[in-house]
Amino acid sequence: MITQKPSFADKLLPTAPANCDLFDGSRTSLLQNLYDAIVSTSGIAQPHDELTLQLSDRFTVEEMASNPVSLRFLQLLVKMTGARRVLEIGAFIGVSTIYFAKALPAGGEVVSIEKFDEFAKICQTNFAQNGVADRIRLLVGDAYSVLETLPRDRKFDLIFIDGNKERYSDYFHMTEPLLSPGGLIVVDDALFHGDALNPLPKTEKGAGSKALLATAAGARDYDRLLMPFANGMMLFFKPRS
Repeated sequence: MITQKPSFADKLLPTAPANCDLFDGSRTSLLQNLYDAIVSTSGIAQPHDELTLQLSDRFTVEEMASNPVSLRFLQLLVKMTGARRVLEIGAFIGVSTIYFAKALPAGGEVVSIEKFDEFAKICQTNFAQNGVADRIRLLVGDAYSVLETLPRDRKFDLIFIDGNKERYSDYFHMTEPLLSPGGLIVVDDALFHGDALNPLPKTEKGAGSKALLATAAGARDYDRLLMPFANGMMLFFKPRS
Protein backbone atom coordinates (compact mmCIF):
# COMPACT_ATOMS: atom_id res chain seq x y z
CA MET A 1 0.00 0.00 0.00
CA ILE A 2 1.37 3.40 -1.01
CA THR A 3 0.75 6.23 1.43
CA GLN A 4 0.52 9.63 -0.16
CA LYS A 5 2.93 12.12 1.37
CA PRO A 6 1.38 15.30 2.77
CA SER A 7 1.54 18.47 0.72
CA PHE A 8 2.33 21.91 2.07
CA ALA A 9 -1.43 22.57 2.12
CA ASP A 10 -1.89 19.52 4.35
CA LYS A 11 0.58 21.05 6.81
CA LEU A 12 -0.72 24.64 6.81
CA LEU A 13 -3.02 24.55 9.84
CA PRO A 14 -2.64 22.86 13.23
CA THR A 15 -6.02 21.23 12.58
CA ALA A 16 -4.89 19.67 9.30
CA PRO A 17 -4.49 15.87 9.46
CA ALA A 18 -0.73 15.94 8.93
CA ASN A 19 -0.29 18.27 11.93
CA CYS A 20 -2.63 16.62 14.41
CA ASP A 21 -2.38 12.90 13.70
CA LEU A 22 -1.06 12.24 17.22
CA PHE A 23 -3.83 14.15 18.99
CA ASP A 24 -6.10 11.94 21.11
CA GLY A 25 -9.56 13.40 20.61
CA SER A 26 -11.33 11.03 22.95
CA ARG A 27 -12.06 13.66 25.63
CA THR A 28 -12.31 17.14 24.16
CA SER A 29 -12.14 18.65 20.69
CA LEU A 30 -8.89 19.62 19.00
CA LEU A 31 -10.09 23.18 18.44
CA GLN A 32 -10.96 23.69 22.11
CA ASN A 33 -7.64 22.21 23.20
CA LEU A 34 -5.79 24.40 20.72
CA TYR A 35 -7.58 27.57 21.88
CA ASP A 36 -7.04 26.73 25.55
CA ALA A 37 -3.33 26.09 24.94
CA ILE A 38 -2.89 29.42 23.12
CA VAL A 39 -4.72 31.36 25.82
CA SER A 40 -2.97 29.71 28.76
CA THR A 41 0.57 29.76 27.39
CA SER A 42 0.23 33.33 26.14
CA GLY A 43 -1.36 34.67 29.32
CA ILE A 44 -4.37 36.01 27.41
CA ALA A 45 -7.40 37.27 29.34
CA GLN A 46 -10.90 37.70 27.95
CA PRO A 47 -11.96 41.32 27.26
CA HIS A 48 -14.81 40.98 29.76
CA ASP A 49 -12.31 40.01 32.47
CA GLU A 50 -9.76 42.81 32.02
CA LEU A 51 -11.84 45.70 30.68
CA THR A 52 -14.80 47.61 32.04
CA LEU A 53 -17.22 47.60 29.12
CA GLN A 54 -20.56 49.10 28.34
CA LEU A 55 -22.08 46.69 25.84
CA SER A 56 -24.35 47.04 22.83
CA ASP A 57 -27.81 45.52 23.07
CA ARG A 58 -27.69 44.76 19.33
CA PHE A 59 -24.51 42.67 19.05
CA THR A 60 -22.29 40.80 21.47
CA VAL A 61 -18.56 41.34 21.84
CA GLU A 62 -18.04 37.77 20.65
CA GLU A 63 -19.97 38.51 17.43
CA MET A 64 -18.36 41.81 16.48
CA ALA A 65 -15.02 42.30 18.22
CA SER A 66 -11.74 40.61 17.34
CA ASN A 67 -11.15 37.48 19.40
CA PRO A 68 -8.70 37.64 22.34
CA VAL A 69 -5.93 35.88 20.41
CA SER A 70 -6.25 38.36 17.54
CA LEU A 71 -6.18 41.26 20.02
CA ARG A 72 -2.94 39.99 21.53
CA PHE A 73 -1.45 39.61 18.05
CA LEU A 74 -2.41 43.19 17.17
CA GLN A 75 -0.83 44.46 20.38
CA LEU A 76 2.37 42.59 19.58
CA LEU A 77 2.44 44.16 16.12
CA VAL A 78 2.25 47.61 17.71
CA LYS A 79 5.05 46.83 20.12
CA MET A 80 7.32 45.04 17.63
CA THR A 81 7.03 47.79 15.02
CA GLY A 82 7.39 50.59 17.57
CA ALA A 83 4.20 52.15 16.25
CA ARG A 84 3.23 55.52 17.75
CA ARG A 85 0.21 56.35 15.60
CA VAL A 86 -2.53 53.84 14.75
CA LEU A 87 -5.49 54.35 12.41
CA GLU A 88 -8.49 52.08 12.87
CA ILE A 89 -11.45 51.77 10.51
CA GLY A 90 -14.43 50.25 12.34
CA ALA A 91 -14.48 50.55 16.13
CA PHE A 92 -17.80 48.91 17.14
CA ILE A 93 -17.78 49.53 20.94
CA GLY A 94 -14.05 50.22 21.11
CA VAL A 95 -12.55 46.93 22.29
CA SER A 96 -9.74 46.74 19.72
CA THR A 97 -9.26 50.51 20.03
CA ILE A 98 -8.59 50.12 23.75
CA TYR A 99 -6.13 47.28 23.16
CA PHE A 100 -4.25 49.39 20.61
CA ALA A 101 -4.16 52.34 23.02
CA LYS A 102 -2.81 50.19 25.86
CA ALA A 103 0.00 48.87 23.64
CA LEU A 104 1.18 52.31 22.50
CA PRO A 105 4.16 54.08 24.09
CA ALA A 106 3.70 57.33 25.98
CA GLY A 107 2.53 60.06 23.63
CA GLY A 108 1.04 57.56 21.16
CA GLU A 109 -2.33 58.06 19.52
CA VAL A 110 -5.11 55.94 18.04
CA VAL A 111 -7.38 57.61 15.48
CA SER A 112 -10.50 55.47 15.14
CA ILE A 113 -13.33 55.89 12.65
CA GLU A 114 -16.80 54.60 13.56
CA LYS A 115 -19.75 55.06 11.22
CA PHE A 116 -22.64 54.66 13.66
CA ASP A 117 -23.49 57.19 16.37
CA GLU A 118 -24.87 54.57 18.77
CA PHE A 119 -21.60 52.64 18.79
CA ALA A 120 -19.51 55.82 18.93
CA LYS A 121 -21.29 56.89 22.13
CA ILE A 122 -20.56 53.50 23.72
CA CYS A 123 -16.94 53.81 22.57
CA GLN A 124 -16.49 57.12 24.37
CA THR A 125 -17.83 55.62 27.59
CA ASN A 126 -15.56 52.59 27.29
CA PHE A 127 -12.48 54.69 26.53
CA ALA A 128 -13.09 56.77 29.67
CA GLN A 129 -13.86 53.77 31.88
CA ASN A 130 -10.62 52.09 30.86
CA GLY A 131 -8.37 55.14 31.25
CA VAL A 132 -7.32 55.52 27.62
CA ALA A 133 -9.50 58.41 26.40
CA ASP A 134 -6.49 60.73 26.24
CA ARG A 135 -4.78 58.43 23.71
CA ILE A 136 -7.76 58.05 21.35
CA ARG A 137 -9.34 60.41 18.84
CA LEU A 138 -12.70 59.07 17.65
CA LEU A 139 -14.03 60.32 14.32
CA VAL A 140 -17.71 59.61 13.62
CA GLY A 141 -18.83 59.14 10.03
CA ASP A 142 -18.47 56.99 6.94
CA ALA A 143 -14.81 56.09 6.60
CA TYR A 144 -14.92 56.67 2.84
CA SER A 145 -15.60 60.35 3.52
CA VAL A 146 -13.59 60.72 6.73
CA LEU A 147 -10.40 59.33 5.20
CA GLU A 148 -10.38 62.11 2.61
CA THR A 149 -10.19 64.72 5.40
CA LEU A 150 -7.12 63.28 7.14
CA PRO A 151 -3.90 65.26 6.60
CA ARG A 152 -1.38 63.52 4.38
CA ASP A 153 1.59 64.92 6.28
CA ARG A 154 0.79 63.06 9.51
CA LYS A 155 1.52 59.43 8.78
CA PHE A 156 0.34 56.33 10.64
CA ASP A 157 2.62 53.46 11.62
CA LEU A 158 -0.14 50.85 11.69
CA ILE A 159 -3.52 50.92 9.93
CA PHE A 160 -6.20 48.42 10.94
CA ILE A 161 -9.09 47.97 8.49
CA ASP A 162 -12.10 46.19 9.98
CA GLY A 163 -15.23 47.93 8.74
CA ASN A 164 -17.41 48.03 5.59
CA LYS A 165 -15.91 44.96 3.98
CA GLU A 166 -17.63 45.77 0.69
CA ARG A 167 -15.07 48.59 0.29
CA TYR A 168 -11.97 46.87 1.62
CA SER A 169 -9.99 47.39 -1.60
CA ASP A 170 -11.00 51.06 -1.72
CA TYR A 171 -9.90 51.55 1.88
CA PHE A 172 -6.56 49.95 1.16
CA HIS A 173 -5.89 52.38 -1.68
CA MET A 174 -7.17 55.35 0.34
CA THR A 175 -4.97 54.57 3.34
CA GLU A 176 -1.77 53.93 1.36
CA PRO A 177 -0.80 57.64 1.31
CA LEU A 178 -1.33 57.77 5.08
CA LEU A 179 1.09 54.93 5.88
CA SER A 180 4.62 55.70 6.99
CA PRO A 181 7.61 53.81 5.53
CA GLY A 182 8.16 50.73 7.65
CA GLY A 183 4.46 50.72 8.51
CA LEU A 184 1.82 48.01 8.41
CA ILE A 185 -1.69 47.79 6.99
CA VAL A 186 -3.67 44.98 8.63
CA VAL A 187 -7.02 43.91 7.19
CA ASP A 188 -9.24 41.75 9.40
CA ASP A 189 -11.84 39.21 8.20
CA ALA A 190 -9.98 38.95 4.89
CA LEU A 191 -11.54 35.55 4.11
CA PHE A 192 -15.04 36.47 5.36
CA HIS A 193 -16.14 33.02 6.53
CA GLY A 194 -14.62 31.39 3.44
CA ASP A 195 -16.76 33.39 1.01
CA ALA A 196 -13.71 35.14 -0.41
CA LEU A 197 -12.45 31.73 -1.58
CA ASN A 198 -15.55 31.03 -3.67
CA PRO A 199 -15.24 31.65 -7.43
CA LEU A 200 -18.42 33.71 -7.08
CA PRO A 201 -18.89 34.96 -3.50
CA LYS A 202 -22.35 34.56 -2.00
CA THR A 203 -22.36 37.90 -0.17
CA GLU A 204 -21.34 41.48 -0.87
CA LYS A 205 -18.97 41.37 2.07
CA GLY A 206 -17.37 38.22 0.70
CA ALA A 207 -17.03 39.89 -2.70
CA GLY A 208 -15.34 42.85 -1.00
CA SER A 209 -12.90 40.57 0.76
CA LYS A 210 -12.18 38.70 -2.48
CA ALA A 211 -11.48 42.01 -4.23
CA LEU A 212 -9.04 42.88 -1.43
CA LEU A 213 -7.20 39.59 -1.99
CA ALA A 214 -6.94 40.37 -5.70
CA THR A 215 -5.56 43.80 -4.81
CA ALA A 216 -3.06 42.18 -2.46
CA ALA A 217 -1.85 39.82 -5.19
CA GLY A 218 -0.83 42.83 -7.26
CA ALA A 219 0.58 44.97 -4.43
CA ARG A 220 4.21 44.25 -5.27
CA ASP A 221 5.48 47.37 -3.51
CA TYR A 222 4.60 45.68 -0.21
CA ASP A 223 5.84 42.62 1.63
CA ARG A 224 2.52 40.88 2.23
CA LEU A 225 1.09 37.81 3.86
CA LEU A 226 -2.43 36.41 4.04
CA MET A 227 -2.63 34.60 7.36
CA PRO A 228 -5.12 31.72 7.84
CA PHE A 229 -5.82 33.11 11.28
CA ALA A 230 -9.31 33.56 12.77
CA ASN A 231 -11.42 34.85 9.84
CA GLY A 232 -8.34 35.63 7.78
CA MET A 233 -5.89 38.47 8.34
CA MET A 234 -4.07 40.24 5.51
CA LEU A 235 -0.80 42.02 6.32
CA PHE A 236 0.92 44.61 4.11
CA PHE A 237 4.38 45.85 5.15
CA LYS A 238 5.65 49.02 3.47
CA PRO A 239 9.44 48.85 3.06
CA ARG A 240 11.43 51.88 4.22
CA SER A 241 13.10 52.29 0.83
